[in-house]
Amino acid sequence: MDLTSAPSGRSHQPLPIDVRLGFPQSFSVVLGNALYFFTMYVDIDANLLSDSTIDIFALPEERAFLVARVDKQNSDSTRTTIFVRKLTPEQEYEVENISLFFPQQVVARMNLNGQGDFGSVVLGGIASRWA
Repeated sequence: MDLTSAPSGRSHQPLPIDVRLGFPQSFSVVLGNALYFFTMYVDIDANLLSDSTIDIFALPEERAFLVARVDKQNSDSTRTTIFVRKLTPEQEYEVENISLFFPQQVVARMNLNGQGDFGSVVLGGIASRWA
């Protein structure tokens, strides 16, 4: 899947997700006149995590999923949380003036609280809801 396969047909700009930095991770994005702050983490059941035979997690699973939180910077430099969700690859999320899409979510065990290139692939994008 890619960022042009969103259900709405919108083409999303790639988010600066760097899987080599591991999860959790945070980054900011400017779209239009707004500044957004993203935090992404993997919520995984301890029993699933204790299974050392699993090196790669194709998310979401029954007991594991990727979560995104988005805060928008206000004019007074405070932040307002506008989005906190478990992410599903087929779902396009619309919140305020933006659309978010995360079509691919594969996280390596070694990227859970660890940095490096271990085979994780997380693709996410942002678009304006109205052109």
